[in-house]
Amino acid sequence: MFADYLLGLFATEPRRAKAVYNVCRGRRTVSTLFAGLTYQELAWLDSWHGVPLEKFEAAAQTLVEAGWLTAPQAGYWQLTPAGEAQQVKLKKTLYQPVAWQQFQQVDVRRFTALSQLALQVVSEYSHQAKRYYPVTTDPGIQAVVKGWFRRWRSADLVAMIVTELREFLTTLSTELATIFVQSLTGYEQPGQTDQQLAEQFNRSVVEILVIRKDLSCQWVAWLQAHPDGPLADLLRPLVKINSVSTSAWQTYQTFLQTPDLDQIAGRRHLKLSTVREHLLETAILITDFPFDRLLTPTIVAPLDQLFGSETAVSTWRFDQVQAAAPILDFFWFRLYQIMRCQRAA
Repeated sequence: MFADYLLGLFATEPRRAKAVYNVCRGRRTVSTLFAGLTYQELAWLDSWHGVPLEKFEAAAQTLVEAGWLTAPQAGYWQLTPAGEAQQVKLKKTLYQPVAWQQFQQVDVRRFTALSQLALQVVSEYSHQAKRYYPVTTDPGIQAVVKGWFRRWRSADLVAMIVTELREFLTTLSTELATIFVQSLTGYEQPGQTDQQLAEQFNRSVVEILVIRKDLSCQWVAWLQAHPDGPLADLLRPLVKINSVSTSAWQTYQTFLQTPDLDQIAGRRHLKLSTVREHLLETAILITDFPFDRLLTPTIVAPLDQLFGSETAVSTWRFDQVQAAAPILDFFWFRLYQIMRCQRAA
């Protein structure tokens, strides 16, 4: 059940329900990213893309009725003692994804569609089959795969694809390798549905869905580590250099030239508030952000005095800063919080 995975995203401390939901569906506001950072859930960013709020709320209500979640205040949920015990149990018995961080900087969903069609095309080609029903009728996906096939079509293509697949499959357990292969469509072999795989492997349909998404992410990671083959070529246009949005990354590159935020706003033709949002996003999503270029000793001193011994960053309140150092606005407070999170990681 989706609720089983949702339970794993909560803790004994209250967490804002809407923030957890937005992390799962991939909303990339600074507020959502900061929640993902403080909850240590950034690896789940965009992992449940498109999940309806109604489904999320219904799953949470199921957990509340089971006595595993409670709402200490409106909009927040936390684990009960029974919920904590159930979470520990589920993490031992339920499949846990290991590569979902790929969602942050690769269009995994699009690559899954492209690679499934590409593998079908190569399979049919290996049997000289010219009339078959493609696994997808999406014209955009079909156009990309047609172009790819024209570039790579040769007497060696089938052997290269088989080699890539075999080498990737050796990195998986027998169960995972079987699920990966049986979900593919090829010559006279329709891919199995999640329901069929769930029955075969005695798992829930949702668990099979999670496994298949994680296998796609592992497949992406493997191809990035083996970049010379035909399927890596299909993947390459879908990979970003990092998980930061394009506009925010451009702002960050300008920041590396000058730390003056007003100058950056002028050069980039952006509002100062947008520049600040871009820098906060970048500070959250990269591990080597040069905080010292912005957080001078004058800014850090009063914040250290307030929060130096406090480690629960998400519980700090800006009104404490306003009372102690009214010249500091929210941007400096949030950047300081991010710095403390990153340096504690």
